[in-house]
Amino acid sequence: MAGTLRIHLTDADFRHLQFARSPDPIWESVLGLHVLTAPPDQLPARLRHWRARARGRVRQGEVRGACRLLNDLAPATAYWPDFLTPVESEEGMSAGLRALRGTPRARLVRELREAGRHRTLPVWTRRLAGGDRALLDDVADALRDVHGRLLMPDWWEVEATVAADHARRMEALEGGIGAVFGSFAPFVWQDPVLSAPYPVDRVIRPRGRGLRLIPSFFCHSAPVAIADPELPPVVVYPLAPSPPRGGGARHDAALARLLGTNRARILGALTTTPTTGAVAARLALPASSVSGHLTVLREAGLITSEREGAYVRHRLTPRGRHLLDRPTAQR
Repeated sequence: MAGTLRIHLTDADFRHLQFARSPDPIWESVLGLHVLTAPPDQLPARLRHWRARARGRVRQGEVRGACRLLNDLAPATAYWPDFLTPVESEEGMSAGLRALRGTPRARLVRELREAGRHRTLPVWTRRLAGGDRALLDDVADALRDVHGRLLMPDWWEVEATVAADHARRMEALEGGIGAVFGSFAPFVWQDPVLSAPYPVDRVIRPRGRGLRLIPSFFCHSAPVAIADPELPPVVVYPLAPSPPRGGGARHDAALARLLGTNRARILGALTTTPTTGAVAARLALPASSVSGHLTVLREAGLITSEREGAYVRHRLTPRGRHLLDRPTAQR
């Protein structure tokens, strides 16, 4: 990275500091597109695997136009307009898209003019800057389609990985806010400045408005910040690599003694396999047996289960992921 992002925090900012506990669907949609165009050798393993699956979905053609439109507006290597990632998306995809569709013309003009300073924009963006509401709807629809067709098949993994990251941050909070910031690789905390590598030199001064920090499954090299200093300060940051499962074979054996062999195997399988049938097939266990063990794990607060269409998806809770990641204490 050629520059540094520096965030100057005041005492008033700490009173409004927010650590998002879930992924932002619109930010993830844009950053997921960036992953599709990134060289695979620059991506962590989890994103290389996702990229391969998602590129196959793009080749099916139904979402290709949406990807092309959004890549024109929000390329990975240059400034892109803030109106694409409205703050309202913290309330979910529907709220974010409503806000995007309602973007005032003056803001469209201002942010597209700024984008034009960094690169040559497609001719059609002139209509967008002119207030073409049908075209703005097309942009919102493209984000909806990318999220639905490219991200949703793997959204359970996005949510589980982000939840585990949030749990680690909250655990670090026992050591104070400095310890939390110290856990935010690639950030460096030197009171009162939080800094990180960035494509250019950039300074953010919230001036009492606080800061919202959003973990992202698809952000992989450097944080991404809202560009307009007048907007609520938002920084999206890459997830730290998951800590290795401590203890290796000793830990697995201890977990099996604690939960029972099959329940321990099922808990571990849920890091990558979300449904009862898939777990049963992977572990060569009867589906009825797996279902019974899942009920026990759910009642213990180690997993949650939610119906999605024809399937029930199971996800590790922070407690369940914590149990897998930490070695059992030895006497």
